[in-house]
Amino acid sequence: MFSARQRFSCRQLEDWQSALEQALRRGAAGGAVRPGMRIAVTAGSRGIDHIAEYLRYIGGFLRARGAEPFVVPAMGSHGGATAAGQVLVLEELGITEETVEMPILASMDTVFAGRTPGGLPAYTDRIAGEADGIVLVNRIKAHTQFRGDYESGLMKMLAIGLGKQRGAECCHRLGLAHMPENVKDISCFLLERLPVLFGIGLLENAYDRTMEIAGIPARKIPEEEPELLRRAKAHMPRICVPDLDVLIVDRIGKNFSGSGMDPNVTGRFYSREIPAVPAAQRIAVLGLSPETHGNACGLGVADTTTRRVVDSLDRESMYINGLTSRVAESGRVPLYFDSDREAIQAAVKLAGEADPSRLRMARIPNTMELEYIQLSRPLLEEAQKLGLEILGEAVPLPFDTEGNLL
Repeated sequence: MFSARQRFSCRQLEDWQSALEQALRRGAAGGAVRPGMRIAVTAGSRGIDHIAEYLRYIGGFLRARGAEPFVVPAMGSHGGATAAGQVLVLEELGITEETVEMPILASMDTVFAGRTPGGLPAYTDRIAGEADGIVLVNRIKAHTQFRGDYESGLMKMLAIGLGKQRGAECCHRLGLAHMPENVKDISCFLLERLPVLFGIGLLENAYDRTMEIAGIPARKIPEEEPELLRRAKAHMPRICVPDLDVLIVDRIGKNFSGSGMDPNVTGRFYSREIPAVPAAQRIAVLGLSPETHGNACGLGVADTTTRRVVDSLDRESMYINGLTSRVAESGRVPLYFDSDREAIQAAVKLAGEADPSRLRMARIPNTMELEYIQLSRPLLEEAQKLGLEILGEAVPLPFDTEGNLL
């Protein structure tokens, strides 16, 4: 296999402080922030560029106007659906009381806000619900399992993130096919009943760097988020070489994607509602990220994996996610083998390409970092035509004496 570099749009902010200040001023226009207000600022469970610095800046902006800001975890059932687990998730993202210069108040307690016109129960974080104001902060991007006007972003954070495990479960209750309407109905219902002041929407480029920061007054979030989502989707990374026989993924994890490995990259979705072409016939997953703490949610879409992945599984956290989202497939275990070599060999055999000289295989570190990729030798000419930068000659994959990749 040879190494290659994929190039994507690298548009990003040169001065995020000025962009965030402008976004905050627009969001808080009209006296939304008043002295003495206790304001909950949301923090999710994904790795977002500069997130601790953004939160610290937001806290300073609110304090300068006499408010008392604090952070609340807004991540549904993540972190094992416990308050301590969600605080740990934030800590691993660099979000602590010291780094953001705000208290972090975590609880899985929720309050019942009522039923939507469609009859769905709506819940929200008790601590946030008791605050004088809420500021939603989240990255806006394509969701991994459904399509709609609102996918991953501010509206979903309001409906599911702040809903904790109970709210997430209610939103998923009717299955993935109903998620777009459920997220819309619940979030719009909560916007009318909770003291949401404004939202800060973060857009990232294909290299996970912030390219845009939008401040949106609460009443305008339903109107403006769809356009931000459209712009975010236009800058998503991808595997540029199509029709692979085998895709090797070194690591999956919740820090890379809510689905462990992003289906928007692999083309392997749980929902049949999303028309997608799989990037590869077969997928081999070789390891888990340390940050995922054994939560291999999403492993079920792989075809082969390793014994070390299976031995490190935290079934409880996986099952909580699967039961909450009603997606049993996410927690299933594929064929597993003692070494990387065997897992890859099995994926190759399952792909059915009998002639090794024609095998179309790619290897990526994870589905979030796609700038550098390895491709099998038969893909060299195609990669050149597609404009990929070739970084060296094709060489054998390097295995140690136990058959694991070096």
